[in-house]
Amino acid sequence: MLTARDDEIDRVVGLEVGADDYLPKPFSMRELIARVKALLRRVRLIREEVGTAAQAADQPKTMVFGNLEIDLSRREVRLDGKVLACKPKEFELLTFMGQHKGRVLTREMILEQVWGWSFVGDSRTVDVHIRWLREKIEAVPEFPQRIITVRGAGYRFEG
Repeated sequence: MLTARDDEIDRVVGLEVGADDYLPKPFSMRELIARVKALLRRVRLIREEVGTAAQAADQPKTMVFGNLEIDLSRREVRLDGKVLACKPKEFELLTFMGQHKGRVLTREMILEQVWGWSFVGDSRTVDVHIRWLREKIEAVPEFPQRIITVRGAGYRFEG
């Protein structure tokens, strides 16, 4: 809501009747643009959450890739029937990669989807977690067959 009224009661009433934000005059274009961008980010996050929830309802409870199983309902990873000790982010990373089998995923894409927008850190975090996963799920981690490095692009999960 853009308005000349800037008393507290006017702002409260404006927000209570349905405004997402309240910006009294005079205002700077930079502030207006920043507020619009913040609102669009919130809308996009809500849509992603709704889409993720809908996808989760459609997803099978277990993903199977040969002798590797990812049990979503139990949050377990099994290799040859044995449960692997995976950290929460390792499980989320492997699940995300399994959902996008055969597709090249950039570090930035992985960070955004697995760690989230609020993650503060280095994109090399992805490399470290990939290495840990390879040590657990690859027959020979030095020569990976399941999680392939695509030079200059990212990683591809082959199952």
